[in-house]
Amino acid sequence: MKRLITLLTGLLVLPALAPAQDIREEQVRFPTGSTGTVIDGSIRGYEITDYVLRAGAGQQMSVRMETSNPSSYFNVMIRDDPQAIFVGSIDGNEWTGTLPETADYRVRVYLMRNAARRDEIADYYLSIDIAARDPDFADGLSGGPDHWEVTNVPANDMLNVRAGPGTGNEIVGELANGDVARNLGCEMQGQSRWCQIEAGSEMKFTGWVNGRYLREASIYPEAPNREATGQVPCATQPGQPTRPAPLRTSSS
Repeated sequence: MKRLITLLTGLLVLPALAPAQDIREEQVRFPTGSTGTVIDGSIRGYEITDYVLRAGAGQQMSVRMETSNPSSYFNVMIRDDPQAIFVGSIDGNEWTGTLPETADYRVRVYLMRNAARRDEIADYYLSIDIAARDPDFADGLSGGPDHWEVTNVPANDMLNVRAGPGTGNEIVGELANGDVARNLGCEMQGQSRWCQIEAGSEMKFTGWVNGRYLREASIYPEAPNREATGQVPCATQPGQPTRPAPLRTSSS
């Protein structure tokens, strides 16, 4: 009898097991002629979706997620390795990096436990882009061109300019494809190269952007429709004292 009571007591103090995680796998396919795609998805509770795609060593992968639930994130993994190369719950829902090997990569979308146990829903848009490295991109940590041009930003999207190097920093501005910014130098953050830039025309601002979206500018912002202002000495009659007069010139 004493042994039976001991066994029952042991059963009562066993911790409750977490629900089994339901992992759904989807193969990612890019539209013909495109280097990326946007996926419209949804998960609920403990559901997990793995988006699987093949990519080569040295290619650049960019992943960004917009979600209705602040507790939903994505991780990036190589094959079935549980050790993620990017963890969204730590670094946010935007990542760009150089792929270390040719393999099947998984972009895993999930809800944090606090939201999953309440059976919450997350509706999301997941943007995935993969492109080969290009020598015209910002691939140096010092020197480089005087100006960068923004490129490779997905259609209908903007490039975030952040207060510091890395996606965890505050967004201080946005740039579109074709915008030109002054180069203030680059540095590495993990596997990603971040560059400090000065952008804007009348209201200039300084910030950091991922070097994956920069290449050397072929036309500097000063060249087209350049306007200069200042003062020149002027007199109404020869021999009279001069005084400053405003000057404004423009060229196209």
